[in-house]
Amino acid sequence: MPYMKSVAIVFGIKVGSRYEKRENSGISHLIEHMLFKGTRKRPNTLEISQAIEGVGGEINAATSKEITQIYTRIPMEKFKIALEVMADLLANSLFREEDLEKEKLIIVEEIKKYEDLPEELVELFLDQILWGNHPLGRTILGKERVIKKLQREDLLTFLKQFYRPNNIVISIAGNIKIYEVIAQIKKYFLEIEGGRIKDYLPVQINQQNMRIKVKTKKSKQAHLAFGFPGISRLDPRRYALDLLDIILGSGLSSRLFQEIRVKKGLAYDIHSYIQYFNDAGSFSIYAGIETSRLNETLQAVIEELIKIKENRIPEEELNKAKEMYKGALSLSLESTLSRAFWWGNRILFYNKPISFQEVKKRIDEVAIEDIQNLAQDIFSSQKINLSLVGPFRDRNLEEGRIILEQLH
Repeated sequence: MPYMKSVAIVFGIKVGSRYEKRENSGISHLIEHMLFKGTRKRPNTLEISQAIEGVGGEINAATSKEITQIYTRIPMEKFKIALEVMADLLANSLFREEDLEKEKLIIVEEIKKYEDLPEELVELFLDQILWGNHPLGRTILGKERVIKKLQREDLLTFLKQFYRPNNIVISIAGNIKIYEVIAQIKKYFLEIEGGRIKDYLPVQINQQNMRIKVKTKKSKQAHLAFGFPGISRLDPRRYALDLLDIILGSGLSSRLFQEIRVKKGLAYDIHSYIQYFNDAGSFSIYAGIETSRLNETLQAVIEELIKIKENRIPEEELNKAKEMYKGALSLSLESTLSRAFWWGNRILFYNKPISFQEVKKRIDEVAIEDIQNLAQDIFSSQKINLSLVGPFRDRNLEEGRIILEQLH
């Protein structure tokens, strides 16, 4: 990207919470935190952050269910410094006992914070209902009692298993020459050994009955989340599902927002979202509502799902959704950091680069029937997973169950 003033570097490691066992749940996220606690060259977090922030850059990391990412964006002339810092974190982090004990306490506080946020809690419960005892049903942060038991040796063993060159994608975008990148990468990574990478536990879903989970919590607002088993990111129908998401619940012009917030005034926030994994996925709808209007909201959502199953989507609505999709994608790729994430994720998830032009072509190829067929396949009462957080009890939901059963 020769017209940019910055360079972004993303290290993507193909490991996340779904690679964990119950006894080390949360270890991927804990390792991500520990990478920033100090190396031999930069013995504390301050020196690590100053090496990047001191030249006007940014550095951070994130853990998901399938990948861990460490990333930085810096002025183009500081590329070599930034790459050296990133390589130092990956290869030379100290994992000191005293740092580990402090960081475990920080993560325990992070766990408590999310448990106090009902809009987060309702989605955590939804994952538990959707995926059951599978690792996908567990939180990325882990459980407090498990985090407290993890030892330095556990982290180093896990690190050795997954932080190997054949499990890492380094994605770089910005005002940089390819030969400069290759020379620097060889300098830091040529001697690190590869090895066999342990795979994750596959997931299979064959849901036949509606599932409802209620977390009784005193609150002025109720939070609900519908979840339906979806499709994997490798499924060729994913572009049709993305468009279904846009039409139904993504953005202010979506059907759910217009009908439930604008016309009926039932919810301040209502939206849909998709989770994609290599072998599974889900389509979910979240709403924050007034407690007394639960059944009214359930009825309104079910009616919208029935409409999109039974009535042909107008051509104009589909075309608008396609333009929204392509436009949002174009805007998201303007910065060096978003471009580095885009290309890195294509390799991590699909093992090959997929160009923006190819994605646009696939979006344009989606037909109305493709979206409607997906809606008919996904939205049925026996595939409903409903998570509720608020002043409810199971016995209060008889009418709600009857409403949900309308979704044949």
